[in-house]
Amino acid sequence: MSDDVVRQFPGTELPENLLDIAPRHHGFCQHEKVTLEEHTRTVTCAKCGATIDPFNFLMQNAKTIQMAWQHYRMAMHKVQEITERVDVLKREENRLRSIVKRLQAKSSAVLDVRGESRL
Repeated sequence: MSDDVVRQFPGTELPENLLDIAPRHHGFCQHEKVTLEEHTRTVTCAKCGATIDPFNFLMQNAKTIQMAWQHYRMAMHKVQEITERVDVLKREENRLRSIVKRLQAKSSAVLDVRGESRL
């Protein structure tokens, strides 16, 4: 059927496909490994072969580094808070130990709890 249409209308033949699209892997690529071409000034993913815009690549890396520093600051702040709480607990433990020692020293006298000794 399509051959009949082409014969009826000369010049409607489809041109040869001039597009050469590189095959891509299925799924989503994180572009974790890249190749930097100094001569052509391009960034190419070593895994999937996609060409990445250099500015977008730089911007994404800057955002990643910025997020890493924010997470580092939050973790260090949390460590500082926990360290302060541990110090408070250690001081409280020492205070309670001294109270227990003081009470044990006071109660070192022998007590007759059965009432066997007569006064």
